Amino acid sequence: MVLPSVISEPSPIDPLVLLPLPNTLPSSPISDLDPLLSALEAHLSPSSTNDPNVTKLPIPVLTALMRQITRRSQVLLNAARVGAAEAREELDGVDGDLRGVEYERERVKEEIDRCMEYAPAYEELDLPDIESFLASADESVLSSLPPKDDEGYEHAVTIARLENELNEITKREAHLAQLTKDRDALIRAKKEIKIKFDAVDVHLTGFGRSANAVAAKLKDVAEIAGSTAVASSTPAPSPAPAMAPSLSS
Repeated sequence: MVLPSVISEPSPIDPLVLLPLPNTLPSSPISDLDPLLSALEAHLSPSSTNDPNVTKLPIPVLTALMRQITRRSQVLLNAARVGAAEAREELDGVDGDLRGVEYERERVKEEIDRCMEYAPAYEELDLPDIESFLASADESVLSSLPPKDDEGYEHAVTIARLENELNEITKREAHLAQLTKDRDALIRAKKEIKIKFDAVDVHLTGFGRSANAVAAKLKDVAEIAGSTAVASSTPAPSPAPAMAPSLSS
């Protein structure tokens, strides 16, 4: 058997590359390389080729040892590749988580900055002062407030003032809605009255025209009747006297 002079890189479709990983990985073949090299030198060295005292392993045995070492090395290499791929995937996941955490940190920082710059809008409202509010507030509201020496007393009073203002605004909005509803009802009633008025105006206009036409007819009839009465009361004219015959005739 001729030993190869050059050992190339394994092919991606080499069965050794595609070996499944065993449950227990083999030991490292590094410790077996020196005896194998010594056995190969016994076959390759010119000085030991003709020396009968040198024990030489048969070539098939050396080939089997080389295949065994190659197989173990390939299994360890495949395991290292799988471990590297898993480590790379885990690193990518950790990197993604880190980016997410950094993003959330920036968002939280922005929210903190916004909170630090926050100016309460209720400070611009025209709220009654605390003394006036406490003097006019209901007993139920006052009983719900914490003691004055409590840390949340001012906060609770502010909330109560805002709720009271909200109730007042709600009442005013309800009153405004009722006024708007009444206004719309009046507008609708006005429109209905206008429609009825226009209808009556049209009816009266037609009635006036009819009355004028009847009056004109009555006037014409009266004029005709008057003319007939005058003609009947006037005497007939007398006939002219006859002329006497002349003597010459």
